[in-house]
Amino acid sequence: MKKSLLITLLMLFSLVCYGQNGGPLKFLGIPIDGTKAQFVAKLKTKGFTYSSVSEGYKGQFNGKNVDVYIHTNHNLVDRVYVAFPYTNEFNIKTEYNRLLGQFKDNDKYMDLVMNEEISKDDDISYEMTVNNKRYQASFSYFDSARDPIAFMNALIDQFSEFFSEEQLVKLKKYIVKALDSPEDKRDSLQTEMMEEIQKMGFGYDENAELDSEKAFTFLATLLDGMSSLADGNVWFMIHELYGRYQIGLYYDNLHNQAHGEDL
Repeated sequence: MKKSLLITLLMLFSLVCYGQNGGPLKFLGIPIDGTKAQFVAKLKTKGFTYSSVSEGYKGQFNGKNVDVYIHTNHNLVDRVYVAFPYTNEFNIKTEYNRLLGQFKDNDKYMDLVMNEEISKDDDISYEMTVNNKRYQASFSYFDSARDPIAFMNALIDQFSEFFSEEQLVKLKKYIVKALDSPEDKRDSLQTEMMEEIQKMGFGYDENAELDSEKAFTFLATLLDGMSSLADGNVWFMIHELYGRYQIGLYYDNLHNQAHGEDL
């Protein structure tokens, strides 16, 4: 438990410099924000044209001819949906795994759910038809333009089960120090923070018995907390239609989506 806790706290510390993204989530460099008319105007500059047949916008994306659909909430764009071409069961595995690898290699997004490739032995048709299995992957997007201290404080608050209020306050103070320190000072600050954590009784002890359940709960708390604080979500899944398969890719601006305010 202690080793896992220490590693997780180091991850927390490194997140004070999280994100290389400014502004809301983007599609083809276009912010998923503003009115639909504004988004469409920018989409057309990328070569997309309206199709009266699909009622979407046709163009090239990631090497494929796709249809793009734009959804709004209270006249603000909150989702962009990309429909890839239909293909057969064999090819859809390759396309899914290829797209998964591209997102994993892209440092704009974080894989917080440990997405896995589709096995070559998976019978997609059987699994989707008989077992109602969803082949889906998701990635979180964080806007570095938001207040980093507020973000980290909200994340640390997720760990109230593991730390006392006094300990949480100390951790938050180290986050503020880290954000105010130049990059070349952060290594020494990390050492200082680890010493303080050891005083709290959470130091790394090689001889300590690992509490697997608590370690898993601690890591899950971090991942769930990060996911709940994300600014955007990019996810894709396989759709089936009469034995043909298609990848649907969704770009969601979580701030613009409905949160029950109309209820």
